Amino acid sequence: MFRLLLIPIFLLLLNACTAVTSEVRTTIEYAFKDGEDAELSQEKIDAFPYTSLYAQWSEKPRSLIVLGYVNKPDDWHFITAEKETLVLRNGRIIRTQSLSNNLLSVSNLSDDPLRCIVTNQTECKTRWQRQYDIELNNKMVSRAVTSDFSVQGSQTLDLPIGPVTTTRVVEKGWFELSGKRFTNEFWLEDDGHVVKSKQTLFPGGNELTLTQVTWIGRDYSESRSARKEQQGQEAQ
Repeated sequence: MFRLLLIPIFLLLLNACTAVTSEVRTTIEYAFKDGEDAELSQEKIDAFPYTSLYAQWSEKPRSLIVLGYVNKPDDWHFITAEKETLVLRNGRIIRTQSLSNNLLSVSNLSDDPLRCIVTNQTECKTRWQRQYDIELNNKMVSRAVTSDFSVQGSQTLDLPIGPVTTTRVVEKGWFELSGKRFTNEFWLEDDGHVVKSKQTLFPGGNELTLTQVTWIGRDYSESRSARKEQQGQEAQ
């Protein structure tokens, strides 16, 4: 189960030199009560100074994970208290560390349709072939993977930050050696930024859902206003 890790050196790498305050520590402790889904209130989301996601494996409790650092240009490293790491590029998990099974590398990332399927749909290829290097049951294996992508249309998501208009993209893939099939889903904003995803990393593995909670540097003021207005109407 994911836990939140907030260490000053990571915060410096985020260009956020603010120390972890007692208020944030209290928020972290609340978010990780044993056996409960992590959930930040709207007030704490508005004040939370770090990029963060909710992460949930299948039926496991949901946890909050925080951006540790970014490898230029595109690799975003999210860190957990157990020193687990999820590395995302274009919203896709491309590497993990310290899980029971780990995705070590993904080839041909430059052809991942997530780079262009919303921003340049007419010229974006919708079939993607690559190799996964996996640490699976303490063995190192390579698996060829093929996926076909389709755009399913516009969908408004009620995210923790507020309602966000997205384009839903469905990826139907298969591991060629075993024939095991999987379906990934991604919800992208107009500029290609992924705000939510459901991903399968290993043959026969559990599905991981990632949901954006906060993203420093992106303006969601309208979403926050809409959320506050909705809360006000519900309170009446």
